[in-house]
Amino acid sequence: MIDAAIEGLIGILHWKAFLLMTFGIIISSTLVAMPGIGSKTAIALLLPIAFVLNKFEAVALIVSIWAVSNTANSITSILFSVPGGGGSQATIMDGYPMAKNGEAARALAAAFTSSAIGGVIGAFVLLAAIPVLRPLVLLLGPPEFFMLVMIGVAMVGALSGKAPVKGIIVGGFGFGISMIGVHMLTGIHRFTFDQLYLVDGIKLVPMTIGLFAIPEMLYMASKGTGISDVPLGDLKTGRRQGIKDAFTHWWLIVRCSFIGVWVGIIPGLGSSVADWFAYGHAKQTCKGARETFGTGDVRGVIGVDAATNAKEGGSLIPTLAFGIPGSSTLALIFGGLIIVGITPGKDMLTKDLDVTFSMIWLLLIGSIMTTFLCLAFTKQLAMATKLRPTLMIPMILAMAVIGSFAASGRFEDVLVMIAFGTLGYFMRAAGWPRPPLLLGLVLGPIAERYMWTSVQLYGASFLFRPGVLIIFSLLVLSVMYPMWQDRYFKRMERNVEI
Repeated sequence: MIDAAIEGLIGILHWKAFLLMTFGIIISSTLVAMPGIGSKTAIALLLPIAFVLNKFEAVALIVSIWAVSNTANSITSILFSVPGGGGSQATIMDGYPMAKNGEAARALAAAFTSSAIGGVIGAFVLLAAIPVLRPLVLLLGPPEFFMLVMIGVAMVGALSGKAPVKGIIVGGFGFGISMIGVHMLTGIHRFTFDQLYLVDGIKLVPMTIGLFAIPEMLYMASKGTGISDVPLGDLKTGRRQGIKDAFTHWWLIVRCSFIGVWVGIIPGLGSSVADWFAYGHAKQTCKGARETFGTGDVRGVIGVDAATNAKEGGSLIPTLAFGIPGSSTLALIFGGLIIVGITPGKDMLTKDLDVTFSMIWLLLIGSIMTTFLCLAFTKQLAMATKLRPTLMIPMILAMAVIGSFAASGRFEDVLVMIAFGTLGYFMRAAGWPRPPLLLGLVLGPIAERYMWTSVQLYGASFLFRPGVLIIFSLLVLSVMYPMWQDRYFKRMERNVEI
């Protein structure tokens, strides 16, 4: 393993491979940060180049784009409330309020730094997991995966602030929307109304942009000022404070990073779940989070970005060990490896172990390089929050339309964005939480798939499997702990007053 690790590092640091890695990082930090583009599109465009590259050069180019994409995805989420990708939706919750409060530089710096630390943790977890990959992945079956998704469902209450009933109603509505389309097992069309577009269901990206970006744009137009009407202050100080915040809350970063890694290990969950899991965990466990999260708490940014970048290390585990892509983007990387003669699976842990280590080195080096690159332009990015609405609104609207259309290349996605933008505006005005709607849409198909598979394999007895019971106990703890925490803090406050 030591020889393979050294060979993988040498292969990545070869001048041509290093230049390709730098090019991939620049592409990922600019083009990928635009809503709707994403690492999948960038990799698909560059994949043909792999035919003329050796294995280390191809890995350096393709994997670098994917490995660091989550770092740059937070830029538009924080500045414009437009998610740069599937894993940056929860960043909006506290990142955008921080930008409105004049703390854009602090939010960006905290996001970039925690993302780098999460990426490093994910890489080390992947390194440590190599000797025990098979028992780690085969430990759980569909029943256990179903219960893990139920833990995510429990996050609905945590994302609803002081209105848990409203959150449950909105989350249930999200589950209902997730049922639109063709049932995965029976092939029955549900709620499609003979519309071809609805056969594939409602897309996540246009729905997210509509729920969050459009209402903020309308609010900005009515207010007549930019994103932030508060003085930005010293941007260098804000950047230093953001970096300091990440290291101050290092234990939160570690916890959320392991959440991201675990979500990445499970094929089919992906970054659209990792960020909400991490945000819900942070809100449940951080002191005073129920009062401050959603209003511009830097801890909400730190936890999410650490998890989404750490997830990449976890998602490589089933891909490398068993040839099971953890996401559609990893399926493209799978194809790139095959192009250069590498077959993901047991060969990646035997004769091609040097390539596996080169990916680990890429996660480490790429995360650090991207963070330094983004931190260098933090001040310039933060100044975008002071642009006039006459300049900002057309730009955000164009980004929203392009991002929605790029989801599947259909004009109907733009109509979905408009519909959910209208819904999001009235929900914002009435004080109804919007995140549970997204969580319901994301978790609905996953929960349904694992539940059907579990019932077919084990019947109702799947509920009594040891792994299910253990995870159910964790579920109960995740629900009860915030209640106990609230009572504890209230009791401490009463003791202080006395």
